[in-house]
Amino acid sequence: MRTMAKRLAIVSSGVASPLSSALEFAKRAQSLGYEVGVFAHHAARELILHCDLQHIEIPEPRVDAFAPLLTREEMKGLTAQQRKDAAVDALEAKAFADALAGFRPDALFVDCELHAQILVGLSQDIPVVQFSNMFLSPPGLRAPPLNKRAQPGTGLLGSRIGVSLIWASFLLWKLKKRLRNRIRYGGAEYGTALIELAGRLGVPLAQKRRLICWQMPWTYRIPTALLLPKALDLPTRLYPSFTYLGAMILQDRPEKPHDPESAARFCAPTDGKKRIFVGFGTMMHPKSRLLSNLWAVARKHPEWQFLFAAGRTWDERSLLDLPPNVEMVAWVPQQSLLHYADLAIMHGGTGGFVEAVGAATPVLLYPHVNDQQGSATRAVFHGIGRAGQQTDSPDQIEADIQALLSDARYKENCGALQAAYRKEHDEASLAEYLRSITVS
Repeated sequence: MRTMAKRLAIVSSGVASPLSSALEFAKRAQSLGYEVGVFAHHAARELILHCDLQHIEIPEPRVDAFAPLLTREEMKGLTAQQRKDAAVDALEAKAFADALAGFRPDALFVDCELHAQILVGLSQDIPVVQFSNMFLSPPGLRAPPLNKRAQPGTGLLGSRIGVSLIWASFLLWKLKKRLRNRIRYGGAEYGTALIELAGRLGVPLAQKRRLICWQMPWTYRIPTALLLPKALDLPTRLYPSFTYLGAMILQDRPEKPHDPESAARFCAPTDGKKRIFVGFGTMMHPKSRLLSNLWAVARKHPEWQFLFAAGRTWDERSLLDLPPNVEMVAWVPQQSLLHYADLAIMHGGTGGFVEAVGAATPVLLYPHVNDQQGSATRAVFHGIGRAGQQTDSPDQIEADIQALLSDARYKENCGALQAAYRKEHDEASLAEYLRSITVS
């Protein structure tokens, strides 16, 4: 008799970078013989089907832990209980529970930001794992919160006392934010609605949640899979239930309309010119001042060739009068192009940052929020790049680029980290992890 394949439900927020990591994880699980269903809202359908994966549509998850679940207009005239009921309904837990029941998985993997979906899973008789493509360092004395820049072992802020004070300040800020939102939004506040939902589902939330953590507004005392290489993290002691599964960078991406000749020119031999890729991702863009200062540096150095992936939305002033050694495109196959670049200038989102590490390409990061700050900290700590401010002067930008292009230690460190990164891409280890989760 043929043994039925184990079924994995993988639930994604649909946000670009986490979705890509979730899909690579899903593809690798499917290649190991698991039947995989990817739960995500309709906007993710095209990419899921491109990856030859089963798509199970769910309502778009609510992921902003500090935003109200109801608009002010929706809250008007409602009693406190009515607001609470409406907020719980806004989480759309029942729709997800119905979809899950239809798939009948042997294990459930949920993006750590999808609290309502985690609570639904915990109310079922199946193993539940939360996953993340961000470094979720727990509070400690060596690694700061992901959204703070402090180099472990460097200066006062990087000392054990400094890191502990950063954590204390951050956790106090988070507590104040939660309390303020509870007062401001009443029963429509995210955390309050989750507590109410847990009660209705019979989930002992007080036993399951962990408040002293970086995640918003809390995390869970359940198995946690980090879709990242351990080698790239800071020195920290993870919770026992945390496991690194190695980098999950989606390999088979649909190409967007683009000019292939631009990428070909950048990748071609350059007669000694240094090739610098500039890309700031799909969600956030730097102020035009940073780009203007960068182009001023480019004009001074015709021996550097820049390829700028501009994306969708830019301050037009930053795109005027580009130097002749800067070519602008809307999109490029970044993952493959990074292997040809001598330097990548990025904002430091985890997805692009990990791609640069996989290509052994030094980075110059200009972070803005959250995981971007954490990437900057890790790039400097491992000696694979530098991190600046979006207000940096042309002189500072020039000095950073020159150092990264001329100091051989950056490239050596990139090569060593790339080798460690590749060792963690182990199908046998992933197979054993999935078996341990799904064992009857």
